[in-house]
Amino acid sequence: MSRVAISETATQAKSEVTVDWLPDAVLRSDSPLSEQIYARLREVIVAGRIAPGTALHEPSITKQFGTSRTPVREALLRLRDEGLIDIKKQSGTFVAPIDPDRVVEGMIVRESLEPRLAAMAAEKMTDRILADLIFETGQMTKAVESGNSLLFIASDDNFHRILLDASGFPHIVEIIQRVNAHLDRVRYLSASEPVRAQTALDEHHAMIERLRAGDATGAAEMLLAHLEGSWVLIRELLAQQNRSREEAERGKVSGEETG
Repeated sequence: MSRVAISETATQAKSEVTVDWLPDAVLRSDSPLSEQIYARLREVIVAGRIAPGTALHEPSITKQFGTSRTPVREALLRLRDEGLIDIKKQSGTFVAPIDPDRVVEGMIVRESLEPRLAAMAAEKMTDRILADLIFETGQMTKAVESGNSLLFIASDDNFHRILLDASGFPHIVEIIQRVNAHLDRVRYLSASEPVRAQTALDEHHAMIERLRAGDATGAAEMLLAHLEGSWVLIRELLAQQNRSREEAERGKVSGEETG
């Protein structure tokens, strides 16, 4: 085999890095490709299906989606801007670690904006929106009973999105979503905590009752209490991560010294 043939074979093998963490890669024709790719990649990163430090091989992702590189690159740049991936010119693209500062930033934004939007939603509440919120709360109940943390998070996200959309201020909702990525990554860790999951479920039931009554002040207060309760657990999880990282660094230094 010639050197050229060997080089081409090696290049082909390198481009066929598996992306089995991205099983559902079918794209629709009714929305921009880059938007769909961004949403799919963001979902698997936020849900922790791929660990920090995992390499994201652009040609393999492009092949999996069956598209050109342009929409994939656009999606990767958006993920970089959110701090979810690191793009290094010399070594490649990698899933970024959870950034504690961005987690705090997301929580500050949520605590500042979501209660006000909940109050506005209470004043505009309809039977249809209430039915949607009740449905998602029912899905959360099923998730708690079955121990399905992924379903719990998905239904919780749907509940909050329906509630915030009901406020009638989509641009504010977009701001919340944009700064929420690292906070959401920690939320996936906290979803496995059964005590907090049941508490969150009870708080959703209480929220529905305030919305049903058109109680704007009560809805805002309930949502703020709900977020503050989540924040306690999130801070504990961040502290655990910091301790684990420090222990790993100490172990690495110790190994280098003994070596």
